[in-house]
Amino acid sequence: MEIASSVRTADIRTSHYLREICPYFRHVLGELILGAIGGIAMNTAAVLPAILLGRAVDRALAYSRGEATLSQVGWAAAAIVLGSLATDVPRVAKRWFLATANTRIRANLRADAVRGVLAWPMSRLMTTPIGDLMARINGDIEVVGQGVREFVVEMWDTVLFSITLVATLVIMDAQLSLLALSPVPAAMLVAYFAGRWVSRRTHAARAANAVMVSSIQERLTAARLLRLLGRTQSAVDQVQQHSQAQAQANLALVRLRSGLQPVYATLMTLGVIMVIWLGGRRVITGALTLGTFIAYIELYRRFVDRAFRVPQLINSVQSGGAAYERVRPLLASPPPIEAEPRYSSFTPGHVAGLAGIDESPVPPCTGPAPVSVQDMVFAYPGASAAVLADVSFDVPAGGMLAITGPVGSGKSALARALIGIYPLQQGRICVDGRPVEQFSAADRASRIAYLPEDSQVFSGAVHENILMGRADGPAMQSYIDAAARAASLDEDVQGFPEGMATQIGELGVRVSGGQRQRIALARAIAAAAPFSPGLLVLDDPFSAVDVQTEARIIAALRELFGPSAPPDRRATIVLVSHRLAAFPLADRIIVLQQGRIAQSGTHGSLMHADGLYRRIFLAQHRTSAATGQAMPLEVTT
Repeated sequence: MEIASSVRTADIRTSHYLREICPYFRHVLGELILGAIGGIAMNTAAVLPAILLGRAVDRALAYSRGEATLSQVGWAAAAIVLGSLATDVPRVAKRWFLATANTRIRANLRADAVRGVLAWPMSRLMTTPIGDLMARINGDIEVVGQGVREFVVEMWDTVLFSITLVATLVIMDAQLSLLALSPVPAAMLVAYFAGRWVSRRTHAARAANAVMVSSIQERLTAARLLRLLGRTQSAVDQVQQHSQAQAQANLALVRLRSGLQPVYATLMTLGVIMVIWLGGRRVITGALTLGTFIAYIELYRRFVDRAFRVPQLINSVQSGGAAYERVRPLLASPPPIEAEPRYSSFTPGHVAGLAGIDESPVPPCTGPAPVSVQDMVFAYPGASAAVLADVSFDVPAGGMLAITGPVGSGKSALARALIGIYPLQQGRICVDGRPVEQFSAADRASRIAYLPEDSQVFSGAVHENILMGRADGPAMQSYIDAAARAASLDEDVQGFPEGMATQIGELGVRVSGGQRQRIALARAIAAAAPFSPGLLVLDDPFSAVDVQTEARIIAALRELFGPSAPPDRRATIVLVSHRLAAFPLADRIIVLQQGRIAQSGTHGSLMHADGLYRRIFLAQHRTSAATGQAMPLEVTT
């Protein structure tokens, strides 16, 4: 039902998509020009082998009658070889430049699709399956690229080639050519009217592929859990169902296109009857020489061998248009040509948009950032009820705010709201005196560091996870080392087989949960390196570490960003946690309950208030003491 609905609602605009992707043609304009030069040269010489073959035949017949010399026959044979080289050498150049241009177009489309998706609002990211995005960015762009390749390459290999052959055939014998080529318009009409079927079936096949990829992606991500629960066969059955649906959709498309191919070929070859019947009579009557007739048949054969691809080209472009309709909502605007390096359009392998990218954040200001939250109401996109309501507080520059509360009280929601990537239903959040939703990506990278609750890491080395794509070097390495020490990761790194270069595997499967959390914490600490972040938001940073490690991390954070640090190195810290060992050090503590502020104050005042905070703190203190890992902080009771 989902696939059928997506097909019915698809806005298939095949005739327009080639015009819409013109910016991608401009990025490879140099290669397209070189390929076009090769195509023009190839098609200019395309008729030479057949014509020279006919002349060689006539020369050989003349020699048999004593009307030509053996050297003339030899030169005629050599001319055939030269004519073939004049065609094939430009053909190789044309195909190289056009093929690399097409590969670059696909790479540019993928890069812009990823840029576009990463810039989506969180509401859209939360409602779009990752597998569907993977299918579009990978499979659908391949189909678009195939349509572009057919349009660009076959325009020279087939369309212009066929036009050249037709023009030569008409010059050789106009009446015979008109009769021989009369079925061609019928084939074009069939291709045009079959285009809507091709587009619809292509869209259905791509939608089915997206469902299957989503299913596989979800189950492979949860492969370990499925093994532990003994539910692997159920997962296989579900994937098999989606695979069968995809196979049926693909078979429907293949049946249609395969069925159209013999129709095109049959229509194109009907003219052979005319060529043999009328052309043979002209040779008998002497209106045509045998060599000219052989040359004509050779040219017509080459036309038939290629011309049936013209309607197939039309269908491939139509399929690309259907796939482009699925890719288009993902695409960011292509980078302007002016921002690209000089002559980059002639460079094979260059991906547009990479030139001049600097991932190193350059903050508009340094030092700690004040935070102000006023009458905030927050709900996750698509949720029916607010997670937070009537939340207001201020954190002075360089201060430390600690937030706690029961499970489901809105702690993580508040942390996510502070970094400005979710829209507010009401109220305002300001960082550095500016509404946080107005921060650009560069502003956020330079002034706000964030450790999410799930501590996600990526495949690659430890230092690559901390750098997150920024330029590496000796100067940056010192910041990485400092961040690792602050996150109490340095001892673990020393035990890794390759130190910071150790590969941690997909989603960090080769390291422990505590190590993943501390790698993510080091990434947050070094997020604005070589500067310090103005605001450091830590969401449950100690859930996977013991009390002693927690104490070391707290001490390191105070040393790096606390009151004793240089003014330009200090940071405002917002600590969200259900573990309260660090809370006595906070300038202010907020206790959330059911999405509202239940308590607010210092550690001392809240311990005297005999409320929820006191009960939680004392319970944790007794538990840690019973396990021999008592909270190493003085408690005011």
